[in-house]
Amino acid sequence: MHPSDAARQLRYAVASKTETYDYEISHWEANAYKDVFAAVDERGDLSDVMAVVEELGDRFVDGTRPSPAEARQIADGVLTAGGRPLTDGGDGN
Repeated sequence: MHPSDAARQLRYAVASKTETYDYEISHWEANAYKDVFAAVDERGDLSDVMAVVEELGDRFVDGTRPSPAEARQIADGVLTAGGRPLTDGGDGN
């Protein structure tokens, strides 16, 4: 899933829970989480991307949202939950 599509899914998830259709939310998250969505798409599959979108959406409450660092932690948790490594298994040196 392209990162912009994942950002759009997140916007829909947040809008349905908060009844907010604010451009600021869509613009902010599209840029803030773009690298996270791209990494999950590269290392995981569509269900992993959607799991990250769902978890991020659940954390948009009372005008707060996860930081990009928190989004990376969520993504790492999703990617390792299924036993997938966080790296490509390089030589480690």
